[in-house]
Amino acid sequence: MKNLSPGYPGILGFVALSPILFTGILGLGGGCALTQKQSADARLFPPHPEFPPEHRFSLDDLVLLSVHRNASLDVARYEAEAAQGLVDQVKALWLPQLRFDFAAIAYDNNLNYEARAFDLATLNVPITGTYNFVNSLAFSQILYTGGKRTSGLKQAKMYAEIKRLDVLRQQDAVAFDVANYYHLVCFTNEVDAILEDAVRRLRVFRQVAENLTQRGSLRSSNVDRLQADYFIAQLEQFRVLVQAGRQQAYEALKHFVGVSRDEPLSLKVASLPPALTATEMISAYNEVVEGFSQRPEAKQLDLFTEIRREQVKFAKVAWNPNVVILGSYLDSQGSNNTILGAIDGLLASLIVDVPIYDAGRLGKLREALGFENASLAFQRQFEELITLQIEVTAIDTQKALATEMKAARARAAAMEHYDATRQAYSRELLPASAVATAIGLDMLAKIQHAQSLYAYHDARARLKRVTADREAQYGY
Repeated sequence: MKNLSPGYPGILGFVALSPILFTGILGLGGGCALTQKQSADARLFPPHPEFPPEHRFSLDDLVLLSVHRNASLDVARYEAEAAQGLVDQVKALWLPQLRFDFAAIAYDNNLNYEARAFDLATLNVPITGTYNFVNSLAFSQILYTGGKRTSGLKQAKMYAEIKRLDVLRQQDAVAFDVANYYHLVCFTNEVDAILEDAVRRLRVFRQVAENLTQRGSLRSSNVDRLQADYFIAQLEQFRVLVQAGRQQAYEALKHFVGVSRDEPLSLKVASLPPALTATEMISAYNEVVEGFSQRPEAKQLDLFTEIRREQVKFAKVAWNPNVVILGSYLDSQGSNNTILGAIDGLLASLIVDVPIYDAGRLGKLREALGFENASLAFQRQFEELITLQIEVTAIDTQKALATEMKAARARAAAMEHYDATRQAYSRELLPASAVATAIGLDMLAKIQHAQSLYAYHDARARLKRVTADREAQYGY
């Protein structure tokens, strides 16, 4: 998905309207703000689930654990928390600002100037003494902005909601990665078990063939023993590759769950679960309808479009006047501060800022309108892409389910063929090489079925990802 983080030229331009107005924020209602922050932290960072050290994890346990321990989710949560800080900054524009300054000034000599009185005498008038203490207090309050504060707050809230939904989007992605690598670990484990069983049966076949050859039986020959040795060597090489792939998938699973390298992660079941029955109907239309209501990306895009629309309003009200009240108090104390002492006291002023001419005004409005139209076009494009993605994935899941059912029948046929070949060999109707061929066919059928079952679970996980189908509630 494209980056939906919008820029805020309107908000930032308004905040930078007057450095005097926005140099500091007066923190009011500290207890209420702390309570709100604690509830937000609990929402962003839910409590960590507790599992005993000897616990064996199911797929649901792994997904739940990854929600709390995956590092990328922590990044998304902290970014959402930072976006909420932007909302707090804009809300502070409705509050008064109070600033206190203290300065201690010392000079190595008095600062005087010569004044000639009535052109008769020259006097040394002291400006300040050798030391001065200056205390100042400044107060400012925005009274009216013509709608700029309200528009900026709406944009900031929508942006914070986009970042909050981004946590959910990242959770869906992490859950898919965990499911994918979990199924890959189970698949490679099953393939390794199938290869181990095939090697065991080939070793038995080799021993039988060697014994028959030594006794001079015509039912077997040295060729059968050599053929078994060749198959065993090939399968052992294949097992090394499968075991290495299983270890790689296991390490990737630990990474996405958020488990450290030294921390053990025991699985409750290390085999692929059976596929769902054919009674499960996967309708592309239903998946599209449900997917649109669940996908956080679609909600993010709606909010992004609303932000662009609000930025157009901001550009239109940018020329409304601003009314601000300012107040300051200055107190200077020191030695011989004749001049500085005269400026002590309270100063209050009311500022009305009325924009009169700005050559770039129409350009800013045109820019905002262009971004709004672009966001609407992008929204239509993204909805079409979501529809296409869900439809293609639903069809792919249907295909994977049909393929798994065919592979299951092929596996049953290969097993029946192996049993029939053994019986025929025991009645001396087939040569020994037929048994080796039957073992190989049975092994290939089992591997192909495991592969089709893994493809189905992978497609099913992708369908859950693109439709945001969450069986367990977590995070938001």
